[in-house]
Amino acid sequence: MKDLRLHEGELNVMELLWSNKALAAKDISKIIKEYIGWEKNTTYTVINV
Repeated sequence: MKDLRLHEGELNVMELLWSNKALAAKDISKIIKEYIGWEKNTTYTVINV
């Protein structure tokens, strides 16, 4: 099996998802904007990949 490597920003999003599975995408984008400064579209792109 191939190792999966995440960019630091992607890891931040995944950790948020793993700890709060019931969050809506808009809530995730608000938290990520405060935490690492990403705009909504950037967060949505990472979530949709």
